Amino acid sequence: MSSIRFFRTFVAVARSGSFAAASERVSLTPAAVSLQMRTLEDDLGVTLFDRSGKIVSLSEGGHRLLPRAEQLLALYDDLRDGPGGDELVGSIDVGSVGTSMAFLARAVLTLRDSHPKLNVQPVISFSGDLSLRVRAGELDAALAVKNAHKLPSGTQWTPLYTEPFVFIANRQAAGKADVASLMARRLFLRPSRDTHTGALIDAFIRRNRLKFGDYLEINSLRTMVELVHQDVGVTIVPLTRAAHWEEDPRLRVAYFDDPSAQRTVGLFENEARSHLTSALRRVLLATIEQDAQVRR
Repeated sequence: MSSIRFFRTFVAVARSGSFAAASERVSLTPAAVSLQMRTLEDDLGVTLFDRSGKIVSLSEGGHRLLPRAEQLLALYDDLRDGPGGDELVGSIDVGSVGTSMAFLARAVLTLRDSHPKLNVQPVISFSGDLSLRVRAGELDAALAVKNAHKLPSGTQWTPLYTEPFVFIANRQAAGKADVASLMARRLFLRPSRDTHTGALIDAFIRRNRLKFGDYLEINSLRTMVELVHQDVGVTIVPLTRAAHWEEDPRLRVAYFDDPSAQRTVGLFENEARSHLTSALRRVLLATIEQDAQVRR
């Protein structure tokens, strides 16, 4: 008879799309993953995967089983916690945009001290991709940027902090020229509009009727700022939580007189996994409060 481990492996295969990728998540060889899935199919009398192509995809039976398997695993993890116990036991995958990874890593280390049986695996990616992966159940939670769209069903959102949009230019090349003239005559380095941050900055530019000529779209904030260092162009980016650009003598950083010139970073959670991810949420909020007290 298949054990709970087989269902955990099944979910890993379903979410990752291959036996090889799932093997890394469940600490098994690809051959062992394949064997477990064959055994599970035999026990249930259902074909769970379409193995005709290079990518393993769920069959109709696999799609029917997936939500039940995830519910079973959630109930099992709750039982392992023990009745009335405070100890959290289980595993969660948490994504983060690159600029927030240090903040997440600090919280994960704190969480491991208080809940040593809770395994938290951080994953780095782009903001838009992360929110979709939480909704799809590929990630249990994600530290990412909120866009203007309605929150998907089955997902909850907790705002954590805001980051203002700033204009950045090479100090020596910019001189005393104003933002409008610099944007009009210099190459504009803009965040990719495929990301939540890029879409927010694009909306801000259009709302304030800022004009620019030639531009390059780049999906890395750090790369854009490094290009400004080298006087390749100018940019508008969020002043990230860990950034020290204002202290850099090579950069000129200017704020906008617009309260909407900002992005909000928060935690997306899959509601089906919030019994575990809520612990991370509490640590993140506590970390923000501690940092605020230090700044005071």
